[in-house]
Amino acid sequence: MKLKNGYLVVLSAPSGTGKTTICKKLLEINKDWKFSVSATTREKRDNEKDGVDYIFMSKEKFDHQVRFGDFLESEWVHGNQYGTPIGPIEDALDNNKVMLFDVDVKGGYNIKEEFEDQVISIFIEPPGEEIADKILILEDRLTKRGNENPTLIKQRLRRFETEMSFKDKFDYQFVNDNLKKVVSDIDKTIKRKIK
Repeated sequence: MKLKNGYLVVLSAPSGTGKTTICKKLLEINKDWKFSVSATTREKRDNEKDGVDYIFMSKEKFDHQVRFGDFLESEWVHGNQYGTPIGPIEDALDNNKVMLFDVDVKGGYNIKEEFEDQVISIFIEPPGEEIADKILILEDRLTKRGNENPTLIKQRLRRFETEMSFKDKFDYQFVNDNLKKVVSDIDKTIKRKIK
């Protein structure tokens, strides 16, 4: 499908909500969409590939790129720095492409503010009626990942209420209680908007 102009699709969510899995599924369905690979100073996990999942870099290199304005936005998250390189975004917009972002809530909100009319912002939350229910579900998901220590999980959960306070600042909100359904619903929402 040829677009009239490029779009930046921002998926943001509290840690453990499933946004990375949703992004991967959307990219499987839409082969012509681009993925914004974030830079980070955190250690690479065993199942991750440099340049595909993240651009892994030293703190010194990251700080250098911040000083030279190479990132659209950057944040400290759970003791590590994350940034969104600006070059690929400009290329996607110039070439009328859809670019998908898997970013934390504050980063997603910053991108929305910067590019306003070209952003489709989507907030994903875990299932559960009350905040306490959602936190229990997230804790279970983060523990089952098996790649984070209990202290880091507690840090992530402490940010949850702050992250949830951004929910209404996003264009669309979805609850990830059924992966297949939420991927389909998000895919349809994006395609309605970009046509």
